[in-house]
Amino acid sequence: MTRIEELWASLRSGAAGTAPAGDGARLVRIDPQHPFDIYAGVDGNGAAMFAIGTSVRPPAIAAGTEALAYFSLQRGPGRWFMGLRLAGSALEGVFGRLCQDLADSAAGVATEAALVALFRARLQLWKRLFRDGGLGLLKKHEIRELVAELLALCDFIDAGPEDPLQAIICWKNPGVGQDFVFPDRALEVASTAPGAGAVGIASVLQLDAPVPLTLRVCELRESAVTDPGALTLPLLVTRTAQMLGGQPGAPAVLYDRLLAAGYVEHDHYRTVAFVPIGTRHYAVGDGFPRLVRATLPDGIADASYTILFSSIEAFQIPEHSHAA
Repeated sequence: MTRIEELWASLRSGAAGTAPAGDGARLVRIDPQHPFDIYAGVDGNGAAMFAIGTSVRPPAIAAGTEALAYFSLQRGPGRWFMGLRLAGSALEGVFGRLCQDLADSAAGVATEAALVALFRARLQLWKRLFRDGGLGLLKKHEIRELVAELLALCDFIDAGPEDPLQAIICWKNPGVGQDFVFPDRALEVASTAPGAGAVGIASVLQLDAPVPLTLRVCELRESAVTDPGALTLPLLVTRTAQMLGGQPGAPAVLYDRLLAAGYVEHDHYRTVAFVPIGTRHYAVGDGFPRLVRATLPDGIADASYTILFSSIEAFQIPEHSHAA
């Protein structure tokens, strides 16, 4: 349980010291030693709240999700609250972890304006987590995809131990193209179940690159967490963080990439495991069956499709060549 979740429990029991916030809501500072005024709170119905204190009027922000309601209110001359109220308790575990991370990250910003910008940027990510009434957790096929990407990331870090941060910086956020974009090459990561005859491509962006492109297909078998070689997301995240060693700033960059991918620490992820079976690499170039933006018919903005492995055998890169 995070510190903010402990404070929510104390507020509900009446044990925590509080500051009035209107409409029956009560707030308490998460850490009196924190450089900014950051609060845990509950409203009159006991719903969890997170707020920061500002000296200027907060910006208008559309939360854009049924799960989160954004609010701002004046608490005195030149003092304001801006924050979020959670609808329902089912999401509280994920919401607590997100709020705690935001509070921890806020300790590293220099100004109140930077804090407000951080709050706003994180809210945009949180909106994606709670879209479509979801619980803020990745679906099983999304977990498998992220496992495949983290395995690729670990391989890149292992291949360049002198600069482990470089691989994370080149791990791009979803929706901007390939999963890894280096100055002179790109890599798209996909995953399949054992024995699959085809691989799914979610967007025309994924195999459309101005630099030499490789498609990496990771075959993953769903397993029990106790199976030999079983990997869970928390295990892989820990392994990746350990590979970074003491690289300054690396953990923060890693967490930002994970959050952009939809991952937040949660016990649910300790129950979903996969065993890597094998990895294949394909050179994507002339003659490779794919969709690209330049050849899409007018009126088609994007498309998802599948590629038969039997159609790309000639493009497979021998493993010794890929290692080199």
